[in-house]
Amino acid sequence: MKGYRTLALNLAAAVLGVLIATDWADLAGPTTAGLIVTGLGVANTVLRFLTDGPVGVLTRR
Repeated sequence: MKGYRTLALNLAAAVLGVLIATDWADLAGPTTAGLIVTGLGVANTVLRFLTDGPVGVLTRR
């Protein structure tokens, strides 16, 4: 599938733009927004320890 990386990068840039443009503290409140960000960080750390693949490598099965 040629060009999938370019498509993925453009999709990630679009999503990042929406996430940056959203005022999360105003939407959820400062305390809730902080708890959400903390929870995401903890969840990502836990997932890193539960997965067995190397970081940043796409594998085909």
